[in-house]
Amino acid sequence: MAASKTEISTEVVIVGAGLVGLTAAIALSKLGKQVVLTDAGPRPLLAEGWVEDTRHWDARIYALTNETVHWLQEIGVWQHVPASRINAMSAMHLWSPTAMHATPSLQLDAQDAHLAQMGCIVESQALVAACWQVLAESDLTVITDAAAQSLQHAGHIVQLTLPQHVITAQLLLGADGARSWVRAQSGVRVSRVDFEQTALVTNYLTEQGHGNIARQWFGSHETLALLPMPQQQVSLVWALPHEQAQEKQSLSPAALAAEVEQRCGHVLGKLQPNGQLLSFALAQQTADDMALPAVLLLGDAAHQVHPMAGQGVNLGFQDVQALCLELAKLPALRPIGDARFLRHVMRMRQMDILKMHALTRGLDKLFARAEPVWTHAAILGLRGLENSAMLKRFLIRTATQG
Repeated sequence: MAASKTEISTEVVIVGAGLVGLTAAIALSKLGKQVVLTDAGPRPLLAEGWVEDTRHWDARIYALTNETVHWLQEIGVWQHVPASRINAMSAMHLWSPTAMHATPSLQLDAQDAHLAQMGCIVESQALVAACWQVLAESDLTVITDAAAQSLQHAGHIVQLTLPQHVITAQLLLGADGARSWVRAQSGVRVSRVDFEQTALVTNYLTEQGHGNIARQWFGSHETLALLPMPQQQVSLVWALPHEQAQEKQSLSPAALAAEVEQRCGHVLGKLQPNGQLLSFALAQQTADDMALPAVLLLGDAAHQVHPMAGQGVNLGFQDVQALCLELAKLPALRPIGDARFLRHVMRMRQMDILKMHALTRGLDKLFARAEPVWTHAAILGLRGLENSAMLKRFLIRTATQG
């Protein structure tokens, strides 16, 4: 005889305990909502003393905007991120295809817009650990190691079945990533653009100081970024056509470091490998609908963007912020899973998402064109920006606000 499942009734159930799901649980709990957070995997555990262990750094890092950092402070997460694992960005330097080893084609400095910094680089593990610390002090239910089994709708109510629980909620948030189970169960189709690229990600110790500058090189259907990290390190994010990426992956760590040095004109001197090499295929995905009755998709479940903009996690956090902002205005008698309300939240997010898609696809297409006229136009565009203080201030403000 099958064991009976524990029944739970709540206001909000969240599927997915990645960064977007974690922060959504924290932010909604602070609004006074009853929240249940679920995930198919286990709670991540970090080795004792990981903060002081300067030998091991997470290859997965995030570039957070100033706006995101401010919001993480508001919900009490940022205070738990060790300062030793954070690096401020004071500037961004961009190289066009014909300026590989020369002066950057465009330099954006925080001081030009009267800002202290343009944002922060932080390890994934440090941010995740901070979220779990806050959750431990919160009054909400967390269920891990529990793959979702079924999802049913009944008017303004949704029922989620897990191996040992049945959860009834007014609102279900799908924060379960690019291969979202919630999205599939809800019958939402996805518009997909395959960039036909693989991103290589790893960390390097640098011979010369990075000066807190985020550096990015554009090539033909290629982008390479070196992002500043603590302890005189940089994080490499190199997007290449699949075949070229496979060739780079076959190299020894030292040989790959030498290739990166050459590609970047030795701007930081010798690079010493400092961690594992990760790789992942790049695609842009957009859910045809973020909002359904009693269901809202967040983060990569709703929209996945190219890493060249560094805005993926910021967009997900903005989804949560928009939801919380509108929930705070919602009349007490109106269901939080109301379809019109959720569509309103979705409409608030669409412009930011469309702008980011247009930016990443536009830059990739521009530099991927083989004709010299297009490369020349891109270079002239960057030079024009470099010579315009007003446009540079606008770009800096846009980049730092997400």
